[in-house]
Amino acid sequence: MKKALLLVIGIVAVCFLIANADYLASFLDTLQTGALVPIIVSCVLMLARHLVQAASYDAAFEAVGHKTGFWHNVVLIFSLVFINTFCLFSGATGVAFIIDDAHRSGANAGQATSGAILSQIGYFAAILVISVIGFLTMLISGSMNTLFLVGGLALAGVLIILSGLFMVGYRKPRILFRVFLVIESLLNKLIGLVKKHLKLGWGRKTASSFISSATILAKNPQGTLITVAYASFSAILNMACLVAIGYAFGFQDVAPLVAAFAVAAISVILSPTPQGVGVVEAAIAAILTAHACSLATATAIALVYRGIMFWMPFCIGAVLLSQSGFFADKKTPTDEQRSKDIGWIAGTLVLVVGAVNLGMALIPQTFEPFTMLTSWVNIGGLLIGPALIGGSVLLMVLAVGLILRFRTAWALTIGVLVLVAGAEFLYVNTWQVALAAVALAVWLFWKRAAFDRPLTFGRTTLRPNDDPTATTWEQRAEKGALIKQQVEGESILSGEDFEKEEQPS
Repeated sequence: MKKALLLVIGIVAVCFLIANADYLASFLDTLQTGALVPIIVSCVLMLARHLVQAASYDAAFEAVGHKTGFWHNVVLIFSLVFINTFCLFSGATGVAFIIDDAHRSGANAGQATSGAILSQIGYFAAILVISVIGFLTMLISGSMNTLFLVGGLALAGVLIILSGLFMVGYRKPRILFRVFLVIESLLNKLIGLVKKHLKLGWGRKTASSFISSATILAKNPQGTLITVAYASFSAILNMACLVAIGYAFGFQDVAPLVAAFAVAAISVILSPTPQGVGVVEAAIAAILTAHACSLATATAIALVYRGIMFWMPFCIGAVLLSQSGFFADKKTPTDEQRSKDIGWIAGTLVLVVGAVNLGMALIPQTFEPFTMLTSWVNIGGLLIGPALIGGSVLLMVLAVGLILRFRTAWALTIGVLVLVAGAEFLYVNTWQVALAAVALAVWLFWKRAAFDRPLTFGRTTLRPNDDPTATTWEQRAEKGALIKQQVEGESILSGEDFEKEEQPS
């Protein structure tokens, strides 16, 4: 399933880049108009900022007794930039990703949670430091921003809550136990909607480990201070990057640049768009134009700053995500696991094709910016109106069958793909769709061994791997029924024994 998720993330990332193609083109064009040396300095500051932030994460986990490794955290930092772009509640998603990463590297639940929260405390503390600098700058210049003030106060509140968890864990551990038991109950009710539940005793184990981490931090306060110091330095490097870009375009008034950065930092957290795309640029331009900067220069500064501090790390994160370990198998996969992965990947591909065609049939204007991608899967030239909707729904149903690895769904999917490819090539002259359909059909045929489950109704369904001695599906089903009867305690009598029981004595 993780490989299918990686495939979906890749498709969404490509769509995200295409949707922002004009923005990226403007960034590259504007980048060439700035002074070379300050631009190079800003790129170096961007890399330094992420390396220092990785050092902050390293210090956070070392403070709670778990060493992760500097390069490991570098990969994690850039991966988070990429992952958070596509997730709702990206802050919470980032914390969950950090916790999962710590689990995979050997940390227990308490260490993983405590290290992740401490790293976020460092991040919020760094933003708070920048907010204070921005607040003083705006106060002196008499240009206080209401959004910035409200966001700064909300940020301070979050920081107090997170820090308070460690304080309560150290001073009043019983209260922390009660808090985590309540959290466990709420989470179980929430995920119970999808028939899932947390591991037994999750609340107590997490609280216990959290209290242990709080005790370690109390005995090792320099660990927390180092984490916050690294995070604050990272934020200062981020701010210095914006100042360097201002110099690259001839705007050398540092105070407005600092104020613009402070507002931008708050806007990223409060923005409804992924990573503040569009909102941060507007905030920076508004602050700079209010301080006698021309609109063209302010727009160029905002555009290049976001290109260097967001789009470059975004692309680096896309490359490094595969090395983060999230999509790696914890152990050598079995043949059954490989078959499941193939089923998920095949089903996801067919599901995407069906969903895209259904979307183009119902809301075509939404898919117009993505013609470069949809031209490879668009069967709208072959099917029109209700027929297109029906064909799209059929593909989505077959996709579910592929995920369940039904042989019938596999055979029908290959048949549909071959028919679509032939009709597209002969009658519609859409070679892209025909080529994509043939390629998918060939891949499915090559991976045919993975789709080994018969489509049955009311019968015991066995796979070939269940009984290597059986040679036919009927024999496997018969043996499966016998095993089921034996487990249920039913006696299995031969025909001869049955006749003996029926004869009168």
